[in-house]
Amino acid sequence: MRPLRILCGIPVVLTAAFFLLPLNATAAGANLPSDLCSLLTPQQLQKTFGQPFGAPTKGSFPAPYMGMSEGTKCDYEQKGGHGGVTLIVYVDRSPAEAKQNFDKLSMWFPPKSKPAGIGDSAYIDSNHAIHVLKGKVRYFISINSNPSDKQTIDLAKSVAAQI
Repeated sequence: MRPLRILCGIPVVLTAAFFLLPLNATAAGANLPSDLCSLLTPQQLQKTFGQPFGAPTKGSFPAPYMGMSEGTKCDYEQKGGHGGVTLIVYVDRSPAEAKQNFDKLSMWFPPKSKPAGIGDSAYIDSNHAIHVLKGKVRYFISINSNPSDKQTIDLAKSVAAQI
């Protein structure tokens, strides 16, 4: 009799899983592409800077503090070697954890300005790099040339729109 009871419960479990998995996948960041470097494309960089860029060199980036998630680093070199752009993306376990980490890291990279309308929170630091929080995703864009704040903000907005 016991095996029969277990088998009768399987449809209930499968039905519950069918309805709960999509909710969990959305909460886990299902909107993110599997290749986080695709959040910023060479075409977007060319449109912003008027110069061609190569495909990104992808790698991992260490967690800033023990217990935090490792990041994905994407380096884009301008063709002709006159500059580059770095995108670093971290995906935390929850929006609350991401906000806590974002706030903690802002002490190391103090805000120079806080542009509105990018993710949940954003700021430009004294090196003209932008730090953005959106949901459970934190990202950083650094431009190796002398960018205008408008260029930096435009890139950050294009990434945020895809998260």
